[in-house]
Amino acid sequence: MKLTRQEELIILVASEIAAKQGARVSLAEISSVHGISNPYLKKITRMLKIAGIVSSKEGSGGGYVLTKPAESITVLDLLKSAGMTHDGPDLELAGKRVCPLQPDCLPQRIRQRIETTFLTYCGNITLDQLIKKGNT
Repeated sequence: MKLTRQEELIILVASEIAAKQGARVSLAEISSVHGISNPYLKKITRMLKIAGIVSSKEGSGGGYVLTKPAESITVLDLLKSAGMTHDGPDLELAGKRVCPLQPDCLPQRIRQRIETTFLTYCGNITLDQLIKKGNT
């Protein structure tokens, strides 16, 4: 499976915020470390805010924090916040495409199995596991 750039950045931004353990993180900090433009980071954090994963405060001393503990946020939650999967905008439809020629074709079954396994795995990885040092 290959994540889109947007999905990768959602995971990266959420991980950077989680790593600060409750301290507010500015987009300027993330931008300077990773070389991502502020407008694109605003787009990413907006998706995280809409999903209820982060909250923000503007002005001096402002920035972003997680709305819940990192151990309760999964990679799947982050992918959902992007509103995307590899099949399109609905995670519930992932792995349920229908072959136009044969509903139960072998490539279809293989794709469904891989997709289901990937999404299950992402649902078992939490944000705190991603940011722990020495974690593989």
